[in-house]
Amino acid sequence: MRMLRIVGLIWAATLVTSFTPTPACADSWMLPSRATYMSCGGNTRVIVTPRDLESQLAYFEDKVSNAEPAGQEDKGVRAATARLERLSGKRWQMVWEKKIVNDVAPVMAIVRDDGEYVATFDDWHGVGYGPNAVVVYGHGGERIRSFSLSDILPNFYIEALPHSVSSIHWRGLPRFSDDGRSLLIPVTVPSETSRSDAATINLAIDLANGAISPMDEVGWQSALETGRTVRAARIAAEATEKAKFLAPLSGPSMNNQRAWHEYLREAYARLAGDDDTPSTTVLREPTAKDYAISEKWVRDALTDSYTDKVALASLSAPNLVTVLERTIAAVRPGSLSKVTIFVAVGDEFWPAIQAAMQRSGAKLIQLDPNEPIPQRPESIAQRYGSQDGD
Repeated sequence: MRMLRIVGLIWAATLVTSFTPTPACADSWMLPSRATYMSCGGNTRVIVTPRDLESQLAYFEDKVSNAEPAGQEDKGVRAATARLERLSGKRWQMVWEKKIVNDVAPVMAIVRDDGEYVATFDDWHGVGYGPNAVVVYGHGGERIRSFSLSDILPNFYIEALPHSVSSIHWRGLPRFSDDGRSLLIPVTVPSETSRSDAATINLAIDLANGAISPMDEVGWQSALETGRTVRAARIAAEATEKAKFLAPLSGPSMNNQRAWHEYLREAYARLAGDDDTPSTTVLREPTAKDYAISEKWVRDALTDSYTDKVALASLSAPNLVTVLERTIAAVRPGSLSKVTIFVAVGDEFWPAIQAAMQRSGAKLIQLDPNEPIPQRPESIAQRYGSQDGD
């Protein structure tokens, strides 16, 4: 379980990295490594140096173990820093260099052309989370203001935004306003479908007093309403999914391959747990044009299976009996003695299935579509944190 969590965190880090856009007027960069961000005028730059990590794996292992500073390389840089430089002639001259608040590094940064303001956005491996969604540094590199995402957006809006394992995809590419007085952040407008080209609406942060206001009040009110709608739909979908998860499982209401595959996987999980997954095979209707290949799937599942657990269903239960009789007649007696076979048929066909499979030596388990299978208490506790899912 510990290793699975670490692998999940590594995957999440990949999501964060791939999500990170290349900032306007800045060099592209990879996380977590030194990155240079140019002002739009090209005469000022800020260089962000991350805290040195031994490796991503070391970082995630320490996070799981609550060991801080997570993943620190013994002889490496022990704090993230920013260095402001200004172009003088053909040479860059340092204006200031300061430690910044990010644990490892920000996801991106921008600098105003006169160097009076630097803004960083989000934490590496935590876009949208924590107190550093936006951090503003002023004269001499002094931190003058920090914003968490909840300081910028209503909670219902945040919940409606696209989420990945470790990130909230809340913004596009920030910039300073033309007059340099505000920080403009294109905020993602929630959508019921995940889109890489999601619409955005600009919010402005006044650099002098930290006040947050929309650039387009009418558009912002529309975005808020969209957020409420998306969140309500998501809550309803989550409630439906929870009810389905908690309810006893019966056979599929639609007699198609996809429904039977889903039933086989869920039925197996409820009976045997989530530690492994059986191969699932569904025999098509004999009258289907592409029927023949599905009969081969059944033969292969029983004779060339790469797993010791096989789950079978059919769009025609009588035909499944016929196919199993023919398939098992061609195998060596007892050759499937190490295989457990789950067969989704009602009581009407179960004796014939048992007779057809007897010489194989396989262990047979009936999945009766007419007999509801309760959810496992362990699965409820794992997903919802209690035995009853409340």
